[in-house]
Amino acid sequence: MQYKLVFFIGFFLLLFLSPIIASSFSITQEVAVEEQQSPKKLVLAPTTTTVPLNTLEPTISKNVLLLFTHSHEAFIPIVKNISGEKAVYHSNSNITEFEEIIKMHFNVNSLNTKFLNFDTMDELKKTNRTFSEAYDVVRPHLSNEIQNNTYDLIIDLHRDSASKDISTLTYKDQTYGKLYFVVGEDNPNYLINQSYAKKISDKLNELVPGISRGVIGKKGEHVDGIYNQDLANNMVLIELGGIENTEEEINRTISVLAQAISIVLQDDSSVETN
Repeated sequence: MQYKLVFFIGFFLLLFLSPIIASSFSITQEVAVEEQQSPKKLVLAPTTTTVPLNTLEPTISKNVLLLFTHSHEAFIPIVKNISGEKAVYHSNSNITEFEEIIKMHFNVNSLNTKFLNFDTMDELKKTNRTFSEAYDVVRPHLSNEIQNNTYDLIIDLHRDSASKDISTLTYKDQTYGKLYFVVGEDNPNYLINQSYAKKISDKLNELVPGISRGVIGKKGEHVDGIYNQDLANNMVLIELGGIENTEEEINRTISVLAQAISIVLQDDSSVETN
């Protein structure tokens, strides 16, 4: 009789506790599922700079237009790795191949990026026009884009012809392709464009000292002197790296450039709202 009593007590305890055990197991499963489904943090490639990104604070998205007036400018190490050729201009392996890297870094820094869908160098060949006419050839396409859309910044991106010793910076055991800004001083309003260029150049050197070679003004004979900057006050021309810079060095510089542009445009927004 005693054994039967123990058995019945044990049986009723099991019936009473089983829903609690089952509920606890279910909660544990739900927590595990929630942990698995939580979004992963964006991890930047190891080729990018270690300078902290200014994306943790709320930012206002900015719109940036990029174009490549000299669209076939190339980097010797990149062309050589792909085709074995030693070329500073190439119809396929050229500066335009950095579009995806640019878009990735710009997007991370709240910069909505659009590329002007026009290959200037291809058009020069088709119409039998000279290299010096590149700015005239791209001008109507750029003008149309600006008239129909609003941009916070317009960048004409080039590759400089400087050698490795001039175009390369070593900073904290990482190498970068240096860059600099060109302002066309034959443009009547060039001082406004110059101001934009100087802000970005100064911010670049705050992030990575020496990465920007500064702002250079050009005018007079044997140069364009305007570079289509008369179409927009917020347009800048950037010479990115030199003919001997590697893909990794250009990638790192693009990362820093994206940060600098984002900070400058966010600062401009703060001034406008105050």
